[in-house]
Amino acid sequence: MTGRRGLLVALSGCVIGGALTLIAAGRTWGHAVLPAATGARVRVTVTGHDVAAALPALGVALLVLAGAVIAVRSWLRRLVGLLLVVVGGAVIGIGATSADNVTAALRDRAFGVQHAGVSAGLSGWAVLAIAGGAFAVAAGALTAVAGAQWPALGARYESPAGASRAAPRAESDWESLDRGDDPTLTP
Repeated sequence: MTGRRGLLVALSGCVIGGALTLIAAGRTWGHAVLPAATGARVRVTVTGHDVAAALPALGVALLVLAGAVIAVRSWLRRLVGLLLVVVGGAVIGIGATSADNVTAALRDRAFGVQHAGVSAGLSGWAVLAIAGGAFAVAAGALTAVAGAQWPALGARYESPAGASRAAPRAESDWESLDRGDDPTLTP
């Protein structure tokens, strides 16, 4: 995809991936009700942030890299695309291995419990984080492959490549002012 369409698709993928990752990081990924030493039932919950503390930071990084896709051009944009692939892959890895991490986090939170036999499966929020990582990987791959051809920030204000500069004036602007002429009004 070339032109603005490719840029908009990549930006959308970055923003959606970052937003999904941030949303998933703040939600409850696992819960358990366990018997305490006193006989009472203890409810233990863990969020995505408890399971993987890096998840919110990775979501913010995806949003920042979306801004970088707009701001840079040529080979730097390809580098940003590769960074998007790496960060998105890390989000996917965290989401895919979250079942073991949720179990460990629930055990850590279940203090004062006689038998902390906790097992947890893959949470729906972990699947949402994996989807966010997949959006980021796809956007990063698109940016790495086709990003150098996309329009850049401020490119419309640059002079055309073949345009020559204005010919130097025979007299300086100060001399024109001394004669009473305004050099900014002359073509």
